[in-house]
Amino acid sequence: MPHVAASASPAYPARFRDPSQNKDFFLALTERLFIRRKVTPQEVARYGTYLWQGDSDADALALKFHDLGMVRQGSPQVQTPMAMLQQAVTGNLPQDAPRELEQLMKNVSQDPAWLDRRLIDIGARLSQRSGMLGEYVLSCVSLMGGYRSAAANKPIAFTGQLEYMAPRRLAETAKFGFDVTRTGAMAVGATGYQAALKVRMMHAHVRLMLDRSPRWRHAEWGLPINQADLIATNVLFSAVYLGGLRVLGLQISDEESLGVMHLWRYIGWLMGVADELLPENEEEGTRMAWLAGVTQPPADEDSRMLGHALMQVPLARAEGSLARAAAWLEMQLRSGFSRIVLGDPAGDDLGLPNNPFKYAIAFTTPVIFAAETLRRLVPGATELAVQLGDALQRRMVERPLAGKPATFTPPQSLKRESAYA
Repeated sequence: MPHVAASASPAYPARFRDPSQNKDFFLALTERLFIRRKVTPQEVARYGTYLWQGDSDADALALKFHDLGMVRQGSPQVQTPMAMLQQAVTGNLPQDAPRELEQLMKNVSQDPAWLDRRLIDIGARLSQRSGMLGEYVLSCVSLMGGYRSAAANKPIAFTGQLEYMAPRRLAETAKFGFDVTRTGAMAVGATGYQAALKVRMMHAHVRLMLDRSPRWRHAEWGLPINQADLIATNVLFSAVYLGGLRVLGLQISDEESLGVMHLWRYIGWLMGVADELLPENEEEGTRMAWLAGVTQPPADEDSRMLGHALMQVPLARAEGSLARAAAWLEMQLRSGFSRIVLGDPAGDDLGLPNNPFKYAIAFTTPVIFAAETLRRLVPGATELAVQLGDALQRRMVERPLAGKPATFTPPQSLKRESAYA
């Protein structure tokens, strides 16, 4: 288990910012315009304690897997820990499964009392209907926004998964987002359900490695991949995602909004996020996103390195002079959209280009909004949009993977150290 206990640690790690001292104009504007029930000092204080908390069930299993050896040698009849996990997440617990794996699967096999699978499917359909716009928001807003935090980005920086393998890692992240947002994908044993549990265990394995690393600065950063950072990521993919889609012109009904939030509430629950942190609706998600943002530390060199690597992905995939020119334009548009949604302070922190391309949205959003109005008026158009959006997202996900499956397996070692380690 992680060796830094809250009872033996300062109230908060040094990374925790006092909201009263965070003068970010964009966060202040968000609070004024979109948060009706203000975050209380008690909620801020409680959120800070989650920087010390991990995921007890997954952490216990990661430790057991580590003791067994992630790739166990011996008789061919003896399964490796990762093979046992793969079998378990499909709904077939191995006979020789350790007690920790039995406990984890027992807990996730019992649906939470609040679960409404009809809402999950509504959220999945909106995610599919978003098509290319959804990918745009997840990359330019959800991922880019998460990299701004100088503390939350440390696990990625330490493992070197973005700097050295940016196209591949982004393709696998996109595959995860695709898998968990298909209609029916979150049924027990289905593709999205499996992906959520595999990523949960990947987080636990990385948490164990970093928690044991002498270079991990617990007093500064808290526990690696802690509950506060897990819920911050969750709301970036739910509430902030919905806001980004609206900025692009997508029209989202109240039921669709609730469906997306419910879908990610269940994904978060499967991935070990504390139930009391998971928002029920978009308003609660926006409050949580604000709370996460206002207490984060400012960007550092790792933030800029990760932001640059993410921005460069289109160029890394381009072949030929014409493709590279198109990739350069795409980079400018994506960086501009990040600045529009996250704010110029975030764009400056991440080292993103700041040029007139960011105002292209003033021309594209009205066109998309008009098309969305037509969709709502024409019978069958919404269903067609779901099917087309799903097909487009599938092609966008599968092409970068080049036929190689996304395994969601943890790294076996720390590839590099953070620039600030």
